[in-house]
Amino acid sequence: MSFNKPVQRIAIVGTGVIGASWAAQYLARGFDVIATDPAPNAEAKLRKYVEEAWPALTEIGLTPGASRDRLVFASAMNRALAQADFVQENGPERPDFKIKLFADIDDATPPDSIIASSSSGLTMTVIQSNCKRPERCVIGHPFNPPHIIPLVEVVGGAKTSPDAIQQAIAFYASIGKKPICLRREFPGHVANRLQAALYREILYLIQQGVLSVSEADDAVSYGPGLRWGVMGQSLQWHLGGGPGGIQHFMEHLMDPLTGLMKALGNPEVTNELKQTIVEGVLREAGSRSVDQLAQEENETLVGLLKLRTKNGEAGTASQATVERVSKASRRGSDNNGASDRIFFLDVSGGRLVSVNTDGSDLEVIVNGLKRIPDGIEVDVETGYIYWTNMGNPAANDGSIERVDLDGRNRRTIIPQGATFTPKQLRLDKRGGKLYWSDREGMRVMRSNLDGSKIETLIETGHSDRDRRDQRNWCVGIAVDPERGKIYWTQKGPDNAGEGRIFRASLEIPEGESPANRTDIEVLFAGLPEPIDLDLDLNNRMIYWTDRGNPPRGNTVSRAPIDTESKDGKEQEIVISGLMEGIGLSLDLEGGRMFFSDLAGSVYSAKLDGSEKKTLLIAQGNLTGVAYARRT
Repeated sequence: MSFNKPVQRIAIVGTGVIGASWAAQYLARGFDVIATDPAPNAEAKLRKYVEEAWPALTEIGLTPGASRDRLVFASAMNRALAQADFVQENGPERPDFKIKLFADIDDATPPDSIIASSSSGLTMTVIQSNCKRPERCVIGHPFNPPHIIPLVEVVGGAKTSPDAIQQAIAFYASIGKKPICLRREFPGHVANRLQAALYREILYLIQQGVLSVSEADDAVSYGPGLRWGVMGQSLQWHLGGGPGGIQHFMEHLMDPLTGLMKALGNPEVTNELKQTIVEGVLREAGSRSVDQLAQEENETLVGLLKLRTKNGEAGTASQATVERVSKASRRGSDNNGASDRIFFLDVSGGRLVSVNTDGSDLEVIVNGLKRIPDGIEVDVETGYIYWTNMGNPAANDGSIERVDLDGRNRRTIIPQGATFTPKQLRLDKRGGKLYWSDREGMRVMRSNLDGSKIETLIETGHSDRDRRDQRNWCVGIAVDPERGKIYWTQKGPDNAGEGRIFRASLEIPEGESPANRTDIEVLFAGLPEPIDLDLDLNNRMIYWTDRGNPPRGNTVSRAPIDTESKDGKEQEIVISGLMEGIGLSLDLEGGRMFFSDLAGSVYSAKLDGSEKKTLLIAQGNLTGVAYARRT
């Protein structure tokens, strides 16, 4: 089962400090949140926490639609879970309790919803042991408080589906978190182990009389701790290696560091040492209460996050988002309101959005897209934006819509049922045609620009059995009208290495049908999961995104068009590190490309992958991207 459905409603199970902080985070990202907890006064405590957290969240930046009014409390857990798209569980850390709780959550939640646990100590293999559908259960362990600290550690159990892990990571990234994927279960996960390793040496040094409690804290917070707020230790050693970087460090400095590692101590944690720490901490805190210290820490952390965003680190642009009804008057009517802009689709927020090519002036053109929008194209000359709606992937109810550049005159041009699950969309303006790939329909299709004369050009399967074989799914599409060619991707199963890119003529050979064409070429095979396509016809290059696993997946690649590679050897990966790359659009005049990932980011880079910039993050679950230049 796939777990990539849009997330709109989140259930919070357990509303203690962690659960309440998660609730505040999800509300600030524009979700409907329904929370449940059997404890007395749980609702009142939750609402108080959210109220107190809201100023910090506002300063960090709220997503459009964020509101405390979207919080609902349900005393009955089954009611809270009945329509949840994503569950964040925060119950007590007791194995017997957690096992039963997860089994109950599993029974009450829609089968295609992910269930995440904030557990810091228990493994998911234990937690999911009595679940009927354990494949959708993951650890999503935050750092406290989750509404401020970006880190989330994601790891599955023995029965967890890789797709569930990948989708959980993409979802957390889409709301501005910094998820890391643990390749295997480990007690305490990762970040707590790092803290424990550092604290072991701190305790040892204090016990040896080297320094006091406050001096040890100063050694961290005024020394390496300042650096760690900017970059991790390995990257720090890269700087420490000077011009030679990490290679010089490893060759000349790693041996002395290894010697120091061997000299690190193991303290004997006695009652005397414990008391020394208690007295030292209380002296350091002075008259400040725990709550006051936490408030000071949160204020400083918010400032650091804002500074990182200002200095180019990924940060939310949503705080600058202002919805406008008309953009044409400000940008001039000579280009129907488009001026070197990027247009993209947000599935989770149901939005069609426009932004400058530097990431500024983000504007919502259309709201309320409820049918999983995916592919997008912009025709500046005629003043139209076209997009596909996947609809329900299990039903034959996809459609294609069109709207004016200012968001007016929205209408459906390909009605529901005329295409199954339309994905990427391309325009041939001179030929007056729309082209798109139809995923579960297993087709490549086209129509006139007004939606008339719908045709099937390629058919890779027909029956329900064929439909279950993802190798038949057509996803990305690109068109070369000059040479009369069409290109498309068939992604294959998730991370199976069976993705392919094909080419055929725009017209079906005489006497043949979409299902038995003899002119189809396989250009590239053995790809993880190729998705969207674009062409640089002057240089005869094809570009594509891939949402499979690294190192070849989560990438943007390119290759010469006029070669055939059954094993992808001509593939040049120009961009790595995406969180499920989807949308792609080339600006050939400007020598650059724009691309998006399902985790909510929009990027730009030169065509060779250099000068990569993150333009936006935390914009929802993003699919198609289109670039439009002033004419």
